Amino acid sequence: MKILNKILFFILVLLLITTVVISLGIFFQNTYPKITVNGSDTSTTTVGIEFPFKDDIVQGEITISLAPYNGAKVNGTKTSRTFGDAWDAEKYYLAISNDPAQDEMYAALLGFFDDYAIKHNLTSDEYVELLSTYTQSIPYQTAGLEVKFPIETVIDNWGDCDDRSVLLAGLLSRKGYDTGVINFENENHMTAAVKGGNETAYGNTSYSIIETTRYAYIGEISDVIRNETSTGNFSVYQIGEGQKSYTASYEVSEILNAQKEAYITIQTLYDELSTQLAVIKEQEALLRSSWNMALYREYEQNIDTYNDGITTRDEYIGLINTISSGSYDREEVYQTVISMM
Repeated sequence: MKILNKILFFILVLLLITTVVISLGIFFQNTYPKITVNGSDTSTTTVGIEFPFKDDIVQGEITISLAPYNGAKVNGTKTSRTFGDAWDAEKYYLAISNDPAQDEMYAALLGFFDDYAIKHNLTSDEYVELLSTYTQSIPYQTAGLEVKFPIETVIDNWGDCDDRSVLLAGLLSRKGYDTGVINFENENHMTAAVKGGNETAYGNTSYSIIETTRYAYIGEISDVIRNETSTGNFSVYQIGEGQKSYTASYEVSEILNAQKEAYITIQTLYDELSTQLAVIKEQEALLRSSWNMALYREYEQNIDTYNDGITTRDEYIGLINTISSGSYDREEVYQTVISMM
């Protein structure tokens, strides 16, 4: 009888524990970041937008409800809890990026950019560049280890690499692009990514990197992660289920290759000019001590060659400056590159 009572007591305790666990939503289901919105909060804020794009300055403002923003700021909102299954990073970033409480914010931003794209007849690739340039224009600032919800990054108007990368991936995915984020744990760095051509595909992926901490071309790899390409110390997390890709990878590849070749050419020219200048100075010294017509003609020819070299060097320096500062006008830079080829 005592044994039966113990068994019954154990079963009752087990049932009680199971009921509590299920009611709390733990053990059987992992939980990821979620914004809780106060329905009585009707406050709004205005967000200004201003950044360079092509030969224009994109300017405007949008109005966003503050209730989701205030909900995102609540302690514990970004906490991820797992009880059983392993922590799923892709679900975590997807939850941060696509929380439905941010739908209004995304609609306002994309409505603004859609209007701009229609007015300026932008292509699908230029639309990717438009959203990327907007995200890259947001001032860099970091505080803490938690990833901000995109609505926080937009309203605060600052964020670090993961904040801005998650925002950009969220914007692109809602426009149907195959996009995500790439995390480099060793470098404590994150970028956005979009499906693109093989010319700029990163590592063994089919995605082109989008650096969000500065103005950069789609597919341009920053020095901070360059060494990780061969080691494979990175993880790709898809955001959304978009299918569209970025198709201007060939042009970007040509631009970036031209930049590398320009640096090599300039170094070669510097070496040649340095040698020529030494010869010219030596000839000047000889002519001052003893006049010689044949030497003078050779001296003049060397001066002309030297000046031509300076002109060529300056053209390549100009090309590098154009490439370095022209990521938000990819087509114009590409035309400049092929005109010098």
